[in-house]
Amino acid sequence: MDSLVIMIIRVTRQSKYRTTLTDESPTLSGAQFGLGTDIVEIRRFRELERDAPFLSRVFTQDELTYCRSYPNPAPHLAATYAGKEAVVKAMNFQKQISVRGIEILRNKDGSPYVRIEEQTKIEVLVSLAHSEQNAVAVALVIPKSHSNNVEIFRKLLNETTQEILPRQ
Repeated sequence: MDSLVIMIIRVTRQSKYRTTLTDESPTLSGAQFGLGTDIVEIRRFRELERDAPFLSRVFTQDELTYCRSYPNPAPHLAATYAGKEAVVKAMNFQKQISVRGIEILRNKDGSPYVRIEEQTKIEVLVSLAHSEQNAVAVALVIPKSHSNNVEIFRKLLNETTQEILPRQ
């Protein structure tokens, strides 16, 4: 497992904006991992009307409720959208999935987690961050057979997300 973590660190640090691991993705006992990133301008979400059709096409009611619970929902909408896009990119090797089929929810401590409409043999981790102008997300697909190392991967994702976020 150490060599896999080192490989993912090397990929993210050498090519911070690489969206997915290719067909030569690192495998461990035949398991395939996926890495996806996305960055979104928050301005795009500030300009949307509250009832814009885009919102109901892309976000679930639970996601909208969470984002709108803040006085300024735009950064939260942008981060959630970036998370969905990062998951789509990370799952590219698995199958086609729409952003509506991916739900980015929050634990009681505020940390994000992913729920996918179809039962899969993977675990998806996501890390979200935002500045005043941009929201960024990094997603990692892990085979459930390797989910005992989730905390190592989660820490790596959180560090990588902070590195990608543009400095103000």
